[in-house]
Amino acid sequence: MPEPPYRALRIFLRVFSLLAVAGGLLMIFAGKPLIVRIFLRPPEGEVPTLLLSLLKEMGGMVLMLSVLLWLASRNPVRNVAIVDGLIAGLCILAVTPLLSLWMTDIRSIYPAYFLWGRSAVRLALAALLYWLRPRHVHWEPIGNF
Repeated sequence: MPEPPYRALRIFLRVFSLLAVAGGLLMIFAGKPLIVRIFLRPPEGEVPTLLLSLLKEMGGMVLMLSVLLWLASRNPVRNVAIVDGLIAGLCILAVTPLLSLWMTDIRSIYPAYFLWGRSAVRLALAALLYWLRPRHVHWEPIGNF
């Protein structure tokens, strides 16, 4: 019995991978003026050099994630752990902005409805990925048994 091709999941993972490449390269090569523009023009003191340095390191992590997603898109059934990790990561990323909204005074810099909207979109993407993920893997022994 042939396995289902999971075409939608493959396309979804490849699109995520390409978006991660674009975001990672933007994080690595963007200068301070572009970062200030992306963060909706906060006061100049809110974007220190340490934040820019950490942003560049996170760009490397995002590029690593994009490679994992690209490789998982080639065979999602075999790499279901990467898909599950992406689902868990999206759920965590949906909660963390709401925690920062509750624990810090970010409302003065960033509108709260953007944070709620981003969290809702991330949860919706996680639900879509959960719906698309491979449900069961047919186990076969290695070798000629």
